[in-house]
Amino acid sequence: MFKQFFLSVWAVLVLASCGGGVDVAQPPEIAYGQDVCDRCNMIISEEKFAAAYWTEAGEARRFDDIGGMLAYVQDTGEEVATYWVHDVVTGEWLRADEATFVVDSGLATPMGFGVAACADPAQAEALAYGQERATVLDFAELLAALAAGTLDLDPMHGHDMAPPMP
Repeated sequence: MFKQFFLSVWAVLVLASCGGGVDVAQPPEIAYGQDVCDRCNMIISEEKFAAAYWTEAGEARRFDDIGGMLAYVQDTGEEVATYWVHDVVTGEWLRADEATFVVDSGLATPMGFGVAACADPAQAEALAYGQERATVLDFAELLAALAAGTLDLDPMHGHDMAPPMP
C-alpha cells in the first residue's frame, strides 16, 4: 500500500510537469522592486503603470510601463495569448481587452510613454479631461492605431495621433 501511494504521487507529479501549461487567464506575477522590465531592464516598482502578458508559448513578459509593453510587442512580433494592465486608480490587474486607455504625452509614467489604463471608461474620460493631447481608446482601438501607424508611442517626442482617414 505504501509503495502504491508513492507510485500514485509520482504519476501525478510526472503528469503535472509534462503539462507545463500556465493559466493565461490570470496575470503573471510581478515582484515589485525585484523583477525587471523585459524591454528596458529597469526594476518594476510602480504597480499602477506595470503591465504584463503571456506569450502563446506560455512565457511571461513583464514591463514597468504599458507603452513599453506595446513597443516590445511591436519590436519582437511575439504572439501574445493575453495582455494584462493595472487600473491606474486602484492598482488592480485588468485584462487589457477589458480596460480603457488614456494616451497622453503629459502623463508621467515610468518610461515616459504616457499610457494609463482604467477599469471604468468614465475614469479614463475624467483623466483625459482638459488635456489637449489626451486620447481615450479601448484596447482594440489602441492596437489598431499602433498597427496603422496613426498612433506613435515615442517617449522622447510625445504622442501624435493622426486624424482618422476619411
